[in-house]
Amino acid sequence: MLPLSPLFLHRLATRERIVVGVDGEGTPHSVRVLQRIVVNRLGDYVFVVPAPVRSVTPGPGTESTPGQRENQILWQGFSPGRRVLAAWADLRVAESAGSLPLRLRIETTVGGRPLEPGERRSGDLRVTLTVTNVTGVVVRSFTAEPEPFSLAQVLDRIRDAIRRDVFAEGLNIGLRGPPTPVQQRVAAPLRVEGSLRFGPSTAQIAGARDGFVRISGLLDGLRRTQLRLDLHGRAVSASAPEVELRVTTAGVPDSVPPRGAKSWVNAVRRGALASPRRLLARAIPLELTYARKRQYDMFLASPDPTGPSSATYVYRTVAAPRVSPAAGGGTDGGGSHTVGLIVLGIGLAAAVPVAAVIWAHM
Repeated sequence: MLPLSPLFLHRLATRERIVVGVDGEGTPHSVRVLQRIVVNRLGDYVFVVPAPVRSVTPGPGTESTPGQRENQILWQGFSPGRRVLAAWADLRVAESAGSLPLRLRIETTVGGRPLEPGERRSGDLRVTLTVTNVTGVVVRSFTAEPEPFSLAQVLDRIRDAIRRDVFAEGLNIGLRGPPTPVQQRVAAPLRVEGSLRFGPSTAQIAGARDGFVRISGLLDGLRRTQLRLDLHGRAVSASAPEVELRVTTAGVPDSVPPRGAKSWVNAVRRGALASPRRLLARAIPLELTYARKRQYDMFLASPDPTGPSSATYVYRTVAAPRVSPAAGGGTDGGGSHTVGLIVLGIGLAAAVPVAAVIWAHM
């Protein structure tokens, strides 16, 4: 088959729901993604979404049927001005689970011994759930004395991008003198909501209500990387609890100009910019954090990485699916079964001439 010639489109919006099936210890054994792309323009569209797909099926509300190639979801057709493209993608776990934003660990013991899958036992029950934000990475950054007006322009563009949920562009900062290289740790802030559900044979669980223990927290990945629950109670022929978590990225704080200034550029013109160097030291982590957040707002690569995107990750305890030996390949084409990236690298907005960082999920 001849290779596809992609027709790249702007003005696309992407929304994803990533459903992660985990076993009783919290280890992923299935990853399915519902990706919904809205084409907001008139004309032909031709593009592929790279992913380690095992199978692709039409999603709810789709106005076109997705195709499948080796490690690709294929879309092509005509948009009359607005067209919804939705597909369910069943992914190969070995190549996709490493790009998830959370790691779960569930430890369940009864009478001091681990409760095995499918086992029921009576005695003193202890459950420890650990939820870890694993989006943190160390990247190269710098300190310098910036030119105030260009720094103010960058800060205004970052504010505008955050408010509109789009990629921040045009972020070149003029420097007065050589920069000093430093390392910066950044992460995507995550909001976690959900519950642990205990069966009716489990009684007197501290913190439980109607068999549920609620889970809620904000993990910024830097100051707070983990959420941990330690529960105890009494089990009567009880099985392991079931977990269900809903995870989304949290908002990045706005960089508010000094009081009385409508924008950072306006603040410079009013002479209200006290220390450009210190402000640059705030601006770089702000944009790096926003860029990292945007990466986890799309699990599969968006055909328009500059457009609005959102992702909801759902982790739930389910039985492991049965996979046939032939289920690992695509529907046509040859080549490797490995896709190295789920989300393609996005250039971070601290892309001044002396420092640009590009990453994929690590």
